Amino acid sequence: MTDMTALAQPFTSSMSIPANHGSLQTERGGKTSERGGKVLAYVTDPATETALRQTASQLLVGDFEVRRGDVRTAVRDLARQRSPDLLIVDLSGIELPIGAMESLSQVCEPSVTVVAIGDRNDVALYRNLRGLGVAEYLFKPLPSDQIEALLGRAAGTAARGEDTGRQGKLVAVTGARGGVGTTTVAVNLASYLADVGRRRIALVDLDLHTGTVALHLNLKPGRGLREAIEAPERVDQLFLERAMQPASDRLDVLATEEPIIPPVAPNPRAVLDLLDSLRSQYHYVLVDVPHDLSETARAVLDQAALRIVVADGNLAGARDALRLRGAFESSGSSRQTLVVHNRRGAPGALTPAEFNRALGGPADYAIDCRPKPLIEAATLGEPAIKRCAPFKSEISKLAEAVSGQSAGGGTSLLGRLFRGGKSAK
Repeated sequence: MTDMTALAQPFTSSMSIPANHGSLQTERGGKTSERGGKVLAYVTDPATETALRQTASQLLVGDFEVRRGDVRTAVRDLARQRSPDLLIVDLSGIELPIGAMESLSQVCEPSVTVVAIGDRNDVALYRNLRGLGVAEYLFKPLPSDQIEALLGRAAGTAARGEDTGRQGKLVAVTGARGGVGTTTVAVNLASYLADVGRRRIALVDLDLHTGTVALHLNLKPGRGLREAIEAPERVDQLFLERAMQPASDRLDVLATEEPIIPPVAPNPRAVLDLLDSLRSQYHYVLVDVPHDLSETARAVLDQAALRIVVADGNLAGARDALRLRGAFESSGSSRQTLVVHNRRGAPGALTPAEFNRALGGPADYAIDCRPKPLIEAATLGEPAIKRCAPFKSEISKLAEAVSGQSAGGGTSLLGRLFRGGKSAK
């Protein structure tokens, strides 16, 4: 449900549905074919359930399901399963509907279209829900023409594969230099957002030859990443489902391990198109970007809504972090850049005060040097946040910056999810 203000026109009873449903696709021989993407409805009363089922059958909406329950039931179910293309939720009897929709936003994928129904003929509620980006609010009993418009248009849109314009946030994590712990930060940040934040996360390792994201998560690198950038026309939802490797129930990884010779030089446009495709399926797409500043690396850094520069506590690291941040700022981009002082307090490194002076100001975030638990976690192929509580606490602060949610409140989660996704475009 990210950035849902860019929805198309609302579903209304004024939409004309031909009596013979002539817009339905037909197969050869005159047989009408089912169409559309996944439609899932949660309703609290039998009358609405019956009306939805009958209309879906008439319109030949192939992948359609009605479940008895309200928006809270939807939250429970979608925390454990993929989101549909169209989600209908019942707000009947819900005392705080906006709060309920906020809970729903935490479990829905960015590409889902949400329609709310309820028993309150309340203009203020309607405006609030529409203002938050919900596609439409309809109050019961639902007229048959509204149901036809809702399901007919939803089926047609999904069948044509139209883009709703809602996308997740692209976050690029790169090192000021090599060997500064960029992958450790990226892997644990992704794991925290997925396992603690309960967001759907895609983690992409752009080091095609020597990347270690898969090793950190005990995964075997696949071929999907190379295939996606060499044949971008093949990339669709089914391709991504097959190419992504699950590290947990909400964290998927795209990584490869190509031969050193000959080197693979990915096309920047193909990589950006791939990341755009992922952003329609995930709340956050985190990319471990090599520090070599190749054409592809620069393209990803330029497009990212948030750039995280990781530097360890030596003079060269502080210098190059300063140069990278300055280069990003001089480009005129309004996108945010954060500097992470990694391995703070390491033996022989600059003190925090010295590092900050070399950087020209305080680092945005700091992670203390704890080699033992981090090395053990990497050896076992599991996120270090599962083994080291202080490290998890430091990663949580960085995760708050990624999601825009500060410990003290700040921007509401609902407002961020419904309005923030397009900034990464």
